Amino acid sequence: MKSFEQLERLTRINRLISSEKTGTPEEFACYLHISRRRLFEHLDELRTIGVKIDYSRQRGTYYYSNGHEIELSYSLKIISKENAKVIFGGNCALFLQRAFFVHPARIILTL
Repeated sequence: MKSFEQLERLTRINRLISSEKTGTPEEFACYLHISRRRLFEHLDELRTIGVKIDYSRQRGTYYYSNGHEIELSYSLKIISKENAKVIFGGNCALFLQRAFFVHPARIILTL
């Protein structure tokens, strides 16, 4: 479930930055229920993949600069054990016995 929590947090980060309603770093971290340090780690991770994020002291918010936009999507599809065998060529690992398959998240940057 940790990965779902991380995807949800990334979705909230994106929504708040897109709407330019993050508040100060302390307020932003509080909205996300994380420490300020962890917030900075998330922002650095986004910057590492090329997302331009700046902070305006005058407006008191983070914002995407240079026209960047993030689209985040993920899906969860429940499949049977038999369908899992077909998808993976007859191999059925332990994690497939739980009968679910998660498509990886996509992050699309628009420059």
